[in-house]
Amino acid sequence: MTNRPATWTALAGLLALGAITPARAQEAAQPLPAIPYTRVAEALAALAARDGNGTVVTHADGWTTVNEPMASAQWSFTPAGHPAHPALVRRIVERQPVGELRIDVQTLCESPSAAACAQLRSDFEAMNDRIRQAMKARGRMPQQAR
Repeated sequence: MTNRPATWTALAGLLALGAITPARAQEAAQPLPAIPYTRVAEALAALAARDGNGTVVTHADGWTTVNEPMASAQWSFTPAGHPAHPALVRRIVERQPVGELRIDVQTLCESPSAAACAQLRSDFEAMNDRIRQAMKARGRMPQQAR
């Protein structure tokens, strides 16, 4: 996967601005709502229509990223030519009561290649792990008790 500094920066920005809300203990175990769209193009059109209304749409290296700070959500849409295209990845970030970071990842992938869809998800999970490690290294998240 192409280096995604814009995505990492945007997600880190949500964290720094306090847009990530602490999750209550009861809510932490509950799954977050499913992606409310059945098609990638439908999701992109609906989210892009909200640009400037609490939602920020950016374009970098062919990727379209939609940040919804109030929902602690980030949507990433694959560029044309990406093996998983058309696809989207939605990440919702929450701080857990113990200070850990929960990053819920959901995908909607219309590529005929199941392997490309799986790789897209794996790439984003790896990015999430790097974000968690960077937050710990910067002292923004407490280390787990030993």
